Amino acid sequence: MTARMTGGEAVVDALKANGVETLYAIPGIQLDHLFNALHGVQNWLTIVNARHEQGVAYMALGHAQSTGEPGVYVCVPGPGFLNTAAALSTAYAVRAPVLALIGQIASTAIGVGGGELHELPDQTAIVKGLTRWNGIARTPEEIPALMETAFAKLKAGIAPVAVELPADVLKAAAELPPARPAVAAPPRAPIPHAVTRAAALLAQAKAPLIVVGSGAYGGEAALTRLAEHLEAPVVAHLQGRGVLPSTHPLAVGFAEGQKLWAEADVVLAIGTRFHEARRNWGERAGLRVIRVDTDPAQFSRGLPPEIAMEADAPLTLATLGEAVAAGPAKSGRAETIAALKTEIAQAFATRLAPQMAYVRALRTVLPADARIVADYTQIGYVSTAAFDVAAPRLLLTPGYQGTLGFAYATALGAKSANPEVPVVALCGDGGFLFTGNELATAVQHGIAAIGVVFVDGAYGNVRRMQEELYGGKVVATGLTNPDFVRYAESFGARARRAEGPEAFAAALEWAMAETGPTLIEVPVATFPDPWDLLEP
Repeated sequence: MTARMTGGEAVVDALKANGVETLYAIPGIQLDHLFNALHGVQNWLTIVNARHEQGVAYMALGHAQSTGEPGVYVCVPGPGFLNTAAALSTAYAVRAPVLALIGQIASTAIGVGGGELHELPDQTAIVKGLTRWNGIARTPEEIPALMETAFAKLKAGIAPVAVELPADVLKAAAELPPARPAVAAPPRAPIPHAVTRAAALLAQAKAPLIVVGSGAYGGEAALTRLAEHLEAPVVAHLQGRGVLPSTHPLAVGFAEGQKLWAEADVVLAIGTRFHEARRNWGERAGLRVIRVDTDPAQFSRGLPPEIAMEADAPLTLATLGEAVAAGPAKSGRAETIAALKTEIAQAFATRLAPQMAYVRALRTVLPADARIVADYTQIGYVSTAAFDVAAPRLLLTPGYQGTLGFAYATALGAKSANPEVPVVALCGDGGFLFTGNELATAVQHGIAAIGVVFVDGAYGNVRRMQEELYGGKVVATGLTNPDFVRYAESFGARARRAEGPEAFAAALEWAMAETGPTLIEVPVATFPDPWDLLEP
């Protein structure tokens, strides 16, 4: 059964069919007929409009990272789309299920080069380079299938994705079928003989090591059983943190991982690019590697693994765990791993004492299910390694993209998607003002995220490098800041200044009790260099 609808109405129909309840969007002339279709649907769809296109894209990123569900944003073509590129590239880096609905000039004008408003020489080529799947609707009849495919790709872990929507296609009407909810293909099971070989290799290992990334999300219980049976430490970095809770005796970070790597004889890498470990610690002769990933391209990066399984990580963990459990459990490494964890914890506590005082305040005050969004700033860096994480999706980072300034707007998306838990953005004064204008959005929509700005008057990490690595060649790293408390209050947010870790802890307690958006300004001095502990 069909109904006559515009292309814009077909897009909205697809959003509803796929359970989208929040849309992060900024209108513009090429999107008029999409926004006409959005009028009157607020009984089921919340539309969060922001003050900059990067704001809506980062909010979609935070929504997606913190829930695993699609975060959808809308922007006009050309400069509007380019303003979202940093967030879209970050979604690519962390494989966040973001759907970008990108406006386009009229379909008849694409490729002509006539200088249409917001025209790019080849917008589709740029979209393709920042996504793992993209499509463009040339007629309204194409929209239902394109939207269904986009959502199916996200369900299958192929992310981010984008659909370009030309202005005339959004306006045109046609007889269209009702949108259908996307159905993902069933997860790919590992080949049985590969599981048998991997289980045998792990059973023979004297010092097995497991490395996990975000591809292992959903396999937490199976990973725990496998690691405990093998008594194998589990290394997690950035996106992988929380797959095994930080407090588990076998959960280790990169500082411990470097030392364990030297003695490891078999490494199982699951749902991870495995790049940092290989690059920083080397692929030595005799090290036997098993890799599990849905992306076979990962297997060709670095030395080829001895066993490569192109398969769903949670399903493979469960199958591999059953195979390994048929043999005797390993023992004898618990004391060594515990001693190493204690040694590294003491190194963090003594060598990075100023940062760790704030990290401890965060962990003491915040509930276990709070979301932390760690920007590229001193406390953010250390939090990615030293903040205890109980489960996946609780610590959000930009991954290898390192997108300075992403945290505040990303936190707004995470908070709008998780209104029942605290969400804290850890920002520096260098990065905060990249998206600090979205305080206006937080106030307008009542998004009660907690922003924290650590203020040292500089791009502090770069300045320290200039001073310590380059003979004091300090240039272009000093900052002139506003009074961040008054800045936040000017938007209608509540704000406080906290001098020192104890005052910071008290300010966090205050912020969690507030019902609207809050900001905490924390003046700090120069912090000690953390990098030989964070990425040894």
